[in-house]
Amino acid sequence: MSYATVEEVRALDGMDDASLFSDETLTAALAYAIETVESYCGRKWEGGDVPPETIRWCVRTLARQFCLDLVSRVPDRALQMQSEFGTIQLAQAGGPWRPTSLPEVNAHLNRYRVRLPFIVL
Repeated sequence: MSYATVEEVRALDGMDDASLFSDETLTAALAYAIETVESYCGRKWEGGDVPPETIRWCVRTLARQFCLDLVSRVPDRALQMQSEFGTIQLAQAGGPWRPTSLPEVNAHLNRYRVRLPFIVL
């Protein structure tokens, strides 16, 4: 079982428009999401280990966000937006425990992160 497939990402909310999100775009999004998850967690689940469903969800969710960011008119580094309805604060990734701009994904990834043992002298 792999982390996720193009078909699984395409089945997510808002991903069904193949003219907006080609298979190539979804493949790139999956590659980005897998690299982010593996790099942050410090391990790979491919090649014998079956990724837990939580990690598979994180990959699908992060791939979806990658695609949506490609077509968003909101700059990816924006901190807030103003409209006729008021000011909206936007979440930003940052810090050692927040690898993405998605708090729920970050919380799950932190549970699976490999931490090196340390010695107290």
